[in-house]
Amino acid sequence: MSDFIDDLCKRVELAARNKTQIRPVGGSTKNFYGGPLQGEEVDMRQWAGIVEYEPTELVITVKPGTPLAEVEAALAAQKQELAFEPPRLGAGGTNGGTIGGAIVSGLAGPARLSKGGVKDYVLGCTLLDGKGQLLHFGGVVMKNVAGYDVSRVIPGSMGTLGIATELSIKVMPVAPAEATLQFEMDVNQAISQSNNWLSKPLPISATFFENGKLTVRLRGASAAVQAALKNVGGQEMENQQAQAFWTNVRDQQHEFFTREGDLWRLAVPPTTVDLALHGHSVHEWGSGLRWFRADENNSSGNGKTAEQIRALAKRVGGHATLYRTANEAARAHAFQQPDAVMLKLQRRLKEQFDPAGVFSINRLSPIL
Repeated sequence: MSDFIDDLCKRVELAARNKTQIRPVGGSTKNFYGGPLQGEEVDMRQWAGIVEYEPTELVITVKPGTPLAEVEAALAAQKQELAFEPPRLGAGGTNGGTIGGAIVSGLAGPARLSKGGVKDYVLGCTLLDGKGQLLHFGGVVMKNVAGYDVSRVIPGSMGTLGIATELSIKVMPVAPAEATLQFEMDVNQAISQSNNWLSKPLPISATFFENGKLTVRLRGASAAVQAALKNVGGQEMENQQAQAFWTNVRDQQHEFFTREGDLWRLAVPPTTVDLALHGHSVHEWGSGLRWFRADENNSSGNGKTAEQIRALAKRVGGHATLYRTANEAARAHAFQQPDAVMLKLQRRLKEQFDPAGVFSINRLSPIL
């Protein structure tokens, strides 16, 4: 065991005895996300590096403090990538974030529509729990998973279960062909058309709708992309312009994301008609993900407006997250409260892995 991990285990044991809190940090690019930040910081950038990477096996094993840019550069050299396109938040959209932060936040980019979420690619992890124990879950290939796959609950856990000290992640080859099309249509036409296309064997990897314009990215075999270009229609974007567009969407540097004010993230069934919220919204993932900003005269961080947004999302079978806000009081309830069954499961996981409440208190919910 390295000196860093040995010292970290001792710090966790001491925190558990003293009833104090620890908060692992990487590039701090997602400090805005989730509940208020609490606890003594542990700089995980001290624990960085690629442990093992075998391109023929499509698996990379990394330490959590490894810069996301470093991981992606190593993959790109082998014409491979992180299929779920984690947002590269921070300065310039490409610097600062770590692979650990990308995994535990559970945030995926445009390719989530076609490739699945972060949890679908975490094959194994080593976790330092709230008792100071190092636990090993999963493996480096899918078939090594036995019993309940705890490594799959690390994405989206926001560091509340422990500190991931090593992660094995499935990677994918870069698609050989790509093209982007744009269409003029209203919001409900875009919802209907997106879902119609997605029901067919078309190489659609991402969609983005805003202000009467639906943008569709095609990715896959060259023959499949060329066939789709002929059959789907629309206006093809120039390649360099398209690359810049999707990079800005992925890294949340698109103009919509950079505005002031509360930003909501709604996950709903993709066929749900327009929710007619009073403000500005954009759609991703075939309209399964809807970003929303309220009108300037309509505060969405607290009070009835926030309650109405959550109630509306719940009524259609989804949920709403207050993704970014300047209202610190509202951050305590950033995530929509789960139903009784899910809440019980979350509490049991927390009690099992972190009974003394060492890690990231209130980051997911003040009631855990």
